[in-house]
Amino acid sequence: MERKLAAIVAGDIVGYTRLMSEDESSTYAALREAFSELIIPAVEKHGGRTFKTTGDGFLATFPSVNEALDAAIEIQNGFVERPFNLRVGINLGDVIEDNGDMFGDGVNVASRLEAMAAPASIFVSEAVVRSADRSRSKLFYSIGRRQAKNITEPLAVYAVRLEPEPARGRGWIGRMALRRRAALPVAIGAAGLVAVAAFAQVPALRAIGTDLTDGLVRLAGGEPVDARPTVAVLPFDNMSGEAGQAYFADGLTEDIIANLARNPELQVIARNSTFALRGQAEDIRRIGERLGAGYVVEGSARRAGDQLRVVAQLIDARSGAHLWSRTYDRRVEDVFALQTDLTAEIVSHLVSYVRQSEVSNVAERPTENLQAYDLVLKARDRYKHGSKDAEALMAARALLHRALELDPGYAAARANLGMTYIVDFAQNLSGRATRTDVETGLSEARQAVRLDPNLAVGYQVLSFGLSVAGDYAGAMQAAQRAVELNPNDPDSLMALAKAQVRFGSYDEAVRNAERARRLHPMAPEYYTYVYGQALYAAGRLDEADQVLRECLIRAPREADCLLIHTAVLTGSGDVQGAQRAMAQLTEVDPQFSLATERANRRFGNSPLMDEFLSQLAEARAPDVTSGVRRPPAGPYL
Repeated sequence: MERKLAAIVAGDIVGYTRLMSEDESSTYAALREAFSELIIPAVEKHGGRTFKTTGDGFLATFPSVNEALDAAIEIQNGFVERPFNLRVGINLGDVIEDNGDMFGDGVNVASRLEAMAAPASIFVSEAVVRSADRSRSKLFYSIGRRQAKNITEPLAVYAVRLEPEPARGRGWIGRMALRRRAALPVAIGAAGLVAVAAFAQVPALRAIGTDLTDGLVRLAGGEPVDARPTVAVLPFDNMSGEAGQAYFADGLTEDIIANLARNPELQVIARNSTFALRGQAEDIRRIGERLGAGYVVEGSARRAGDQLRVVAQLIDARSGAHLWSRTYDRRVEDVFALQTDLTAEIVSHLVSYVRQSEVSNVAERPTENLQAYDLVLKARDRYKHGSKDAEALMAARALLHRALELDPGYAAARANLGMTYIVDFAQNLSGRATRTDVETGLSEARQAVRLDPNLAVGYQVLSFGLSVAGDYAGAMQAAQRAVELNPNDPDSLMALAKAQVRFGSYDEAVRNAERARRLHPMAPEYYTYVYGQALYAAGRLDEADQVLRECLIRAPREADCLLIHTAVLTGSGDVQGAQRAMAQLTEVDPQFSLATERANRRFGNSPLMDEFLSQLAEARAPDVTSGVRRPPAGPYL
């Protein structure tokens, strides 16, 4: 036995068993031809060796990742004109060679990557990306971390951009009967790509790479403009004729937003911002301007019994032009497939190619029990995040418990349930929550991410709970994972920014807080406070002062903004202004004291924490909550 480092390519035919059941002889002949005319020659051409075949799959080894990539791309392009879809995984790792066969983690990881790959795609490990020539860097795009069977740590997975070669006609007629059945998904995908190519010629869309130029330039450090298209999904109108069905249209809209947000090629405006515009009869161009979005999706949903009609349209918010519209008639039980179709069509019109891996992730059904799904929608409608309504919180919790009685494995229901327990304690809504409730919430969040390791909201709830429990390092890890899984979730970005402030990553905190505010232009003042806090921590006092003054104009009694502004004013030399701000803060929050701030460790154990406390003391912050407050020396602001 010999142990060595090797590049391993794993390939597998999608749907081979079904094709065999439909036309055994033709399918088998086409498969043998694919191996003899395409797979084996391509492997050998690039210096590789096929060491195992499994009927409809193969494993090959190569001396370098560059040769493995060249062979895999050539094989995948060759399958464009064949009656199958092929999945390919590539890994660079340690293997054991014994009598021509290979074993070990290097092979196992390649096989796991192949299993999670979308049809007609190539998934590779981080080791492959790092080892490939620099000239190939643009060949890869990240699709995040994925949990693989029997592998403890999630894998950092990348996909390979493919540009298929022109189809050759040889042998096509002889295989036509088989291809009509087997190549339908490929034909649909090809038609979508052709449509995208034609679509790109429309003059109104030529600015797709610069739709953020006017509003989203990062001023700090002269950072480049984020050229990804920004899309806002407005709340779908409820056309059911029953006000009680509004939650379903809202829930459908929220899930479409969440599915779109998983695509890193897009920027997606948060649902709280788009929902704030409900019922406002504004010109779509004005809506796009207010939300900072180049594209707007609007539509309606009508539910009657088990029938569902959804109408959706995509609009260029700069010109007001309608780019695409579609009507979907489905049964309610097909609601998840409908979300997938909508997401895929929107993505195909906003990026240069359809991200098959993203669409396949979206297509996963979160539950098989539609009644449980309906209860989760009702719970989300009953209690909105940030609300102080204790009765609504308890009603939502009861609905989520009922959903889990119907489907105990419904990960999103567990995550939302966990949030109700943690929020109740953190905001003291019911007046009855204890530390035990936080542990209950954390337990539900941990179960959620065990059930679905790719559920971003599960990690968001976990981050919130760990922060409340005082595990700040764990909270930061969970927030980072939430952002990896859903880079367009502003709540996760803000949670990460808060954690980064606590651990000294101030510039990164500013960037994440800025991005969260862009994605949620109508965010609550909490977002402004976190942004101001990050600017203060980064030493950008003038910018922090401006941001916090804006907060206090809108909400003069916002305690967190008053607190950070006190420190900003002290640090800028305006001690009298800081003292007036502190007097107003202690009036708003009589329980405020240096002792509570010292225990809270808002800036962790960094030197900034001591400086912050010193600045508050200079502004006459009370050591303890004595109830004695100094009168303000004059009007504040």
